[in-house]
Amino acid sequence: MNLLEVKNIIIHYGKVKAVKGVSMVLAEKSIVSLIGSNGAGKTTILRAIIGLKKPTTGEIWFARDRIDGRTPQEIAKMGIAYCLEGRRLFPLMTVYENLEMGAYLRKDKKEIKSDIDEVFKLFPILKERERQQAGTLSGGQQQMLAIGRALMTKPKLLLLDEPSLGLAPLIVQEIGLIIQDINRRGVSVLLVEQNSKLALRMAQRVYVLEVGAISLEGDCEELLKNDHVKRAYLGG
Repeated sequence: MNLLEVKNIIIHYGKVKAVKGVSMVLAEKSIVSLIGSNGAGKTTILRAIIGLKKPTTGEIWFARDRIDGRTPQEIAKMGIAYCLEGRRLFPLMTVYENLEMGAYLRKDKKEIKSDIDEVFKLFPILKERERQQAGTLSGGQQQMLAIGRALMTKPKLLLLDEPSLGLAPLIVQEIGLIIQDINRRGVSVLLVEQNSKLALRMAQRVYVLEVGAISLEGDCEELLKNDHVKRAYLGG
């Protein structure tokens, strides 16, 4: 069953058409990657899904409910979490306090504590630094914390915007393994990435966005063999 359906959305910034009739589907418990160059419209699509940017036309459906036009808070309560580009942590708050902030919509205190413990199992380095200010962590640790904070909403769907940005290759590989582990736990993932090798390696389905429109789509094996994808995104 499809968990997310984006149907022919058009999005404007003023008079500029940033997204031009994009349609996508994401099956339950899958990883879908959206790749493309800077300015292609990838982040704009994520912002529309989470309710931060209203499409001019088109529809967005999540778990059989139409969500375009709903507030970000309503959408978050339905089970979508958004891990923004650039981490966007609370730098003067501790690791533990940042995780607590991820659960701000929840009232189940015992389960919140249990879920923080689960995040620490997923990211053991965060447990070691739970009383450390988030702003003093390394880039990789901050990215782990940003993902962990998003998981504190108990999402069905996790939107990840450039999680590998600015990280060393070994840390990128570790983040990739963590994303796969999160998916194995039953969370669907929509991954926006400029690191196309990472995005293609992990996803069951891939969409290529160019100048606001989907130019190619298919499973990762299919797109890895595509000459245009090789030249434009894989350096081949």
